[in-house]
Amino acid sequence: MVLPTLKQISPMKTGPNIDCERAAHQAETSSRTMVLVSGPSVEQLGGMASVISQTLNLDYGEMFDARFLANTQSPNSRESIWGKLRRHTGQVLTLRKALKESQAQLIHIHTCSGFSFFRSALDMIVAQCLHTRVILHIHGAAFDEFYRDSSLLGRLIVRCGLSRADAVLALSDQWRSRLLQISPRANVIVVENAVDLPSTRSAIKTGEKCRFALLAKMDTWKGIDDLLDACTVFSKVEREMIEITLAGPSGSAGDEETILRKIADRNLTRIVRYVGAVRGEEKASLLRQADAYVQPSHNEGMPISVLEAFSYGLPVVGTTVGAMPEIVGATNTGALVPPRKPKELAAALVAIAGDAEHRRMLGKNARRLAETRFGLSRLRDDLVCVYDQLLAKSH
Repeated sequence: MVLPTLKQISPMKTGPNIDCERAAHQAETSSRTMVLVSGPSVEQLGGMASVISQTLNLDYGEMFDARFLANTQSPNSRESIWGKLRRHTGQVLTLRKALKESQAQLIHIHTCSGFSFFRSALDMIVAQCLHTRVILHIHGAAFDEFYRDSSLLGRLIVRCGLSRADAVLALSDQWRSRLLQISPRANVIVVENAVDLPSTRSAIKTGEKCRFALLAKMDTWKGIDDLLDACTVFSKVEREMIEITLAGPSGSAGDEETILRKIADRNLTRIVRYVGAVRGEEKASLLRQADAYVQPSHNEGMPISVLEAFSYGLPVVGTTVGAMPEIVGATNTGALVPPRKPKELAAALVAIAGDAEHRRMLGKNARRLAETRFGLSRLRDDLVCVYDQLLAKSH
């Protein structure tokens, strides 16, 4: 387990998505309430790991003490379902021991689709048998498709799991509606993702090529091939207007060799470059040097990478999936096109690239949105409110 350092903070304010009051018992006690946070290792790349890291490092002051228990991970991507079950049996025993030793009153389980959710449902039952309140934090970009494609038994487990949880956290209003369609009795609360705000932003320049960035695992559902196909639509003049940097680990769209070959086969080596996975200052430098961001996904939750782009003052070209219409389409921070439509994606990229003043205005809106809606202090306030709400029910 990892115990983050916690400091005294000012009184909380209720987040914009939650209507609740501070539980009286919290004001009457000076001891911290233990919250066990469970999910994949924070060393992994990806949105869920980023949110878990944020949750552990938020400053809860004297109210909450957050400790982390990582899920077991298999190095074998072809591991059978029985292998996963055997491996998770040991994890269940570890979880039970951690809950008893920490005397946690809450467990905050970060989960998504597939085996991850079924594993989380079992963890929830174990925790509730020990009288621990359970929060399921749903991150899956295609959770509704996972439910739809599951067997009758699988769909029953999903419905019961959602309704049995003391609270289910959704990433957006749209995802809340989808989860309630699956399980109408579930207590679904919207807690949007958040990002740390950098002090320096992207310096957008007039008269140069428009530099787009994409940060994602190179998966097919992230629209990597759609973006490359969109670039082939550019005219000769438009090819001189745009540069695109792809950054992220290998995925279903290909490894480094495959991605580079796809770029070369489309004659895009002067337009598109692939730099592999980036972290820390390398990622920050890429975003500072960019003029705009592109996210052509086939489905999404609420992508951390888009919020990071906002925090650097970058306008976003994305697709009409997941929470994107809520955070881009309704906020004048970029442009959205239907997924899997390379020609429409190309037109949106050219429109952003060809108007530096409009791009600058969209970027200012994006930064302002990050400051007012997607800061870590708002995430902290939302989580404290949820924790208080659930603890109040147990007293």
